[in-house]
Amino acid sequence: MDPFVRLDQTAHRREDNRGWLEVLYESDSMVLKRSFSRKGVFRGLHVQMAPSAQTKVIRVVSGSIIDVVVDVADPALELKTTTLTPADGWVRIEAQYAHGFYALEDTVFEYACDGGYDEASEQAWSIADRLPELLGVTTVILSDKDRAAPPLSSARGVA
Repeated sequence: MDPFVRLDQTAHRREDNRGWLEVLYESDSMVLKRSFSRKGVFRGLHVQMAPSAQTKVIRVVSGSIIDVVVDVADPALELKTTTLTPADGWVRIEAQYAHGFYALEDTVFEYACDGGYDEASEQAWSIADRLPELLGVTTVILSDKDRAAPPLSSARGVA
């Protein structure tokens, strides 16, 4: 048995007005993705709930972002932010946090998810109404999915 299993090198790419997303590798226990987001794009907030919760390990390859997380089990639903650049290296986001980011400039972003993708367990919430106070911006580029997501306030008591 060969201990070196060659993987399919074909990334599955989806493109839209925000940029693109590539699924580089996916199994029942792991997902590896890379995205390109144009300046002004906000992606998120997304989380997978139990029994398919995912811990994420993320990094900015080029560009810069404001990273946003919220513990959906926290009744206060306090949004926490940090600015990330390539110099920050890999950052771990625990499974209980819904995650999103705002591209301060054109940005390439990578993330590995510990756990497979399970669409039925995924939750999305909108913080579009909070972005002016949170990020100091008045307009953002959102996906249709993120635009249609319920407001974060509806996440109370979800976890």
